[in-house]
Amino acid sequence: MSSSREDIAHLLRRSGFFAAEPRIAQLMALDLPQAVDAVLNISGAPGDSPPGSLTVDSDEGYKQWVTATQWWIDRMITTSTPIVEKMTLFWHGHFTSSWEKVDHSPSMISQNRLYRSLALGDFRTLCQRMAIEPAMLLYLDNESNVAGEPNQNFARELMELFMLGVGNYTEEDVDAAARAWTGHNTVDGNDDPRYLFKPEEHDAGNKTFFGVTKNWDGPEIIDEILTNPTKRPIMARFISRKLWEFFAHQRPSEAVVQALADVFMASNLSIAALVRALFNRPEFYSAEAKQGLVRSPIEWVVSVMAATGLRSAAVNPQWHFEGMGQEPFNPPNVSGWRPNAYWVNTSAFSRRAEFARNVMWTLKNVDYWDDVSDMPIDAAIDRAATTFGIQPLSAPTSAAISAVLTADRAAREGWVEPVHLMTMIMLAPELHLA
Repeated sequence: MSSSREDIAHLLRRSGFFAAEPRIAQLMALDLPQAVDAVLNISGAPGDSPPGSLTVDSDEGYKQWVTATQWWIDRMITTSTPIVEKMTLFWHGHFTSSWEKVDHSPSMISQNRLYRSLALGDFRTLCQRMAIEPAMLLYLDNESNVAGEPNQNFARELMELFMLGVGNYTEEDVDAAARAWTGHNTVDGNDDPRYLFKPEEHDAGNKTFFGVTKNWDGPEIIDEILTNPTKRPIMARFISRKLWEFFAHQRPSEAVVQALADVFMASNLSIAALVRALFNRPEFYSAEAKQGLVRSPIEWVVSVMAATGLRSAAVNPQWHFEGMGQEPFNPPNVSGWRPNAYWVNTSAFSRRAEFARNVMWTLKNVDYWDDVSDMPIDAAIDRAATTFGIQPLSAPTSAAISAVLTADRAAREGWVEPVHLMTMIMLAPELHLA
């Protein structure tokens, strides 16, 4: 049985950044589980080769951040497997580090590539490798966590924000985990930070973690969380909830969370299996889900650029992200970015409008849509909505755009019609809905 256009467009927007008409038509020929499998087929993922200037240390940190941001945004637009970049963005906001604190391009790029390589892989492997990435060691201060002076930052966030959630561990567990992670540091400091286990800096004494007393080591802490019969289900629900809220809507039912957690545990913590189960849930295609998320600034910018064919060198999105509230590689703190209402405020939408104007004038300079004044107004609006992947428009949005274009024609201001049409379609509520 074929799938509905509405469901496929929703799947493509949420699993990636933009629902292109050819891809919608292609997947509509499949039933929904087949379409989900097609979206999750990453066998054709492009190679991961960041610009060489990002893989060496430099005093020009801001310039490297600009290069990294433009490279990643353009990759989100052009990739043949957008689910990989969407999951990379998720892990970046979950196991987070910031360029501002780490201040080392090779480390931040290494972390980004790790999240990409394991975006849909094995969760245990991802957790273990995340913990010893130089960017994480520097960001949460484990590079200076040594016996006799344990630093609790990483140990606490590992449980509170990364794997279990508040209330599912004790202060004794934090203390034990911090001591277990002593000696898991970096070598050469900030000049060339690389992970190195230093036995002489490791606390080899007994520690009590989750009620078990022994000489715990750092990686064993992660494995215990993932295998402990009491903590493993809590972890599975925690990750399942976070993914549902990223892809579907806030405040999922406990039944949905538990069903996803069961799949996650039964699959031996396969991220792909969890995401597949999520995309196949009937609740994912409900009105609550389809209307339940606001596009984040990164998602909105990528959708606009994908629709228009523009690339970062032409419109410099990095100039606008801070004002919108979401800078790539720079989450505001270790808890990452907030969803939905976090993006909806006057200041943030004003910066979206500035970016829309930037895009509009860039396109107007190449005569984009200059034939609008020769088209029936309804046809012009339909083309705009289709181009930006938000067809059909709501009646109020369509009526508002029609009124402006009608006024332009009455004033014989044909040159301004594409200006108004492009600007209004980029600021239409439908385009800000994920």
